[in-house]
Amino acid sequence: MKRYILFALMALPVIGAQAQDTYLNDRATNTSDVIGTARYVGMGGAMGALGADISAISNNPASIGLMRRGTLSFTLGGQINDAKPAFGDSRGAFTFDQIGIVFPFGDVGDETRLNFAFNYQKKINYNQGIFTQQKLGGLSQGDMFAWIANSTFKEGNDGYYFDSPFYDNLYTAGFFREFTNQAGDSYFRNVNAGETGIYYRNSSGSLQAFDFNLSGSVSDRWFWGLTFGIDHMIYTHSASYEEIGDDSYILYQDQKLKGNGLNIKAGAIIRPIEDSPFRFGLAVETPTWNVLRHTGMAALSVLNEQGNYTKASYMDDDNYLEYNVYTPWKFRASLGSTIEDYFAWDVEYEYSMNNYTKMGYPDNSDYYDYDGSAISMNKDRAMNEMTHANIKGVHNVRAGFEVKPISKLALRGGYNFFSKPYKKGARLDQTCNTPAYDWSTSTEYINLGATHLFTLGIGYQGKHFFADLAYKYRVQRGDFYAFDDQFTSLNESFIFENPNLAGMTLQPTEVNLDRHNIAVTLGYRF
Repeated sequence: MKRYILFALMALPVIGAQAQDTYLNDRATNTSDVIGTARYVGMGGAMGALGADISAISNNPASIGLMRRGTLSFTLGGQINDAKPAFGDSRGAFTFDQIGIVFPFGDVGDETRLNFAFNYQKKINYNQGIFTQQKLGGLSQGDMFAWIANSTFKEGNDGYYFDSPFYDNLYTAGFFREFTNQAGDSYFRNVNAGETGIYYRNSSGSLQAFDFNLSGSVSDRWFWGLTFGIDHMIYTHSASYEEIGDDSYILYQDQKLKGNGLNIKAGAIIRPIEDSPFRFGLAVETPTWNVLRHTGMAALSVLNEQGNYTKASYMDDDNYLEYNVYTPWKFRASLGSTIEDYFAWDVEYEYSMNNYTKMGYPDNSDYYDYDGSAISMNKDRAMNEMTHANIKGVHNVRAGFEVKPISKLALRGGYNFFSKPYKKGARLDQTCNTPAYDWSTSTEYINLGATHLFTLGIGYQGKHFFADLAYKYRVQRGDFYAFDDQFTSLNESFIFENPNLAGMTLQPTEVNLDRHNIAVTLGYRF
């Protein structure tokens, strides 16, 4: 067995970027977290009915209608990942989580108040490191590449070519071998028998929300709110996959995803009984229309039959993909109440229709569907069908409380449960007939499990200044697959050459995605 050093790969030429797919869309837009002011985090984000905190603008815009004083606040934080990083990467990261202001206009009519608010807040922190090893049992990513290449192998005027420039360059570099079956037909596959796959990924960046809110109240019993949101996404990651077997190779990737999105949130909070503090809240969030640009590079080095490493490389001046993503509708309901001035509680439920996330392309794009028609927004039918087949709607239950042993001191606690976002048997199907795969180089995917959030907080309130501190423990695991193993049962050439591996499935490796966060908020009420 021959191996070589990972970092030597950095010096190799580049090839086309990884395509955007269902799994990367979900990774970039699935907001299964609670980020905001330390008071909001300390109560587990359960403030949709209680309101009166600027970060609750992300749950229920009507929460700003309960605020009677102007408020300015900002929040700093830190994150530490449970899993040990690879290659000396840091487990921790500093975060700037929130800054916002509320302007109360006071009484603007008979029993009517009006507020305006602006808030910047993180929705997702992408800072995460993954390092895992998977036993392959003789299966190989190279065999999967060859199967896809064989399925897209076409005859042209000057011989043969692949639909994907990446596979074309693998073939030119000798990564695929040519064989002839019993019927005399030629086919191609890599002869690597994989033993171990080593995967590394370090990601950074965030999904940021800029929310503009108008809210109000009537008779201190009916509260309403409307928020116009602008999202900004910056996601980057460096990754490598090293396969050790009869032939060893490393595939290295660099990716960047950047873009903006728009959404609208509307909500209401109602106190049905005049002399009771009990209230309930309702809110709805429209899909976020994201306009995104994906760029990247990849490099591959493979061991040839002579024992030398062959470089497969490709570079293109237009090495990017522009596309649109519609995230799902979200619906929320909440209940809350207070006991005098020393205890408050809130319980909420949210349903996010993640299985209806849609992907498409600008109307002026040159991408075409499998029936030859031009693709526009929400028209990448193959990718959208794969999303619907693999992803489920997500249920989120959150609960929180606040108790004040003395008037200026508050103690808080909260809990969140986000259900598992992937269906049983979900997989990244790279035979999906989508133009996003024209530049596909990556095959790994992670089927995420349910998410649990445990939060604690403490706060101090002065006449004008206030300070809050919160701790959050986010628990989530996932099943890692280096590649899709369906070729072991569908690829006739592979089955014929490897009867002992026919029908074999790749066993997942669990990855630890747990993380610890702290948040500190300083604020001023006027």
